[in-house]
Amino acid sequence: MTDRSIDAVPEADLIEQTVPAYPENPVDDPEAEADTAVTLPDDERSWEADEADVIEQSIPVPLDDDYDEGADSEY
Repeated sequence: MTDRSIDAVPEADLIEQTVPAYPENPVDDPEAEADTAVTLPDDERSWEADEADVIEQSIPVPLDDDYDEGADSEY
């Protein structure tokens, strides 16, 4: 379990990280759910995160065009 009390997490990162990767497939493991439970402000406008940062973090980045999983690949 990640101890979130050690370092402050930027709000844009916290918001982005609390969105489930697969919202249509809920987690059945109660231990995993307890680990990811984060209390967010009730009013989303009370967040101090820059909206542009949150939007930027939601944009998927394509893999490098030269990416190759073959045996002779550098990757």
